[in-house]
Amino acid sequence: MRFYIATGVGNAALAIRLANTLMNHGHELTYDWTAHGDVRYSGEQRMSEVAFNEFRAVRDAELVIGLLPGGNGTHTELGAAIATRSNKRIILWSETGEEFSHDDRTCVFYYHPAVERIVCPLEVLLELFDFDVINPEINDYRV
Repeated sequence: MRFYIATGVGNAALAIRLANTLMNHGHELTYDWTAHGDVRYSGEQRMSEVAFNEFRAVRDAELVIGLLPGGNGTHTELGAAIATRSNKRIILWSETGEEFSHDDRTCVFYYHPAVERIVCPLEVLLELFDFDVINPEINDYRV
């Protein structure tokens, strides 16, 4: 399965851990943005290249995982995943569920019908992906 992980730059280490878990099971990462990190200060040309690469990676992924909290890019990638979804699975993870609290931390697109929400500790998330036991019908999984 081809996958993409969307999250803020501050969560890069977590994205790497999750990507490694999935790749250890033979899945393919469509784009590793953690290799270059934050490019907002790298000039227009570089930002344009990264925007193109990240959009293409989201479009081509069969699974898009959003790790919350995320930044502006994470939310843009969530929108791109929804817009290009076809048979794509879109999973949003939160360790505490605070982002799903129906207040100013919540994005309405977290509740789009195509988005599945997982609330659990980080180690449980990694175990779920490590053992390939994520139910295709999660929708609102809480541990």
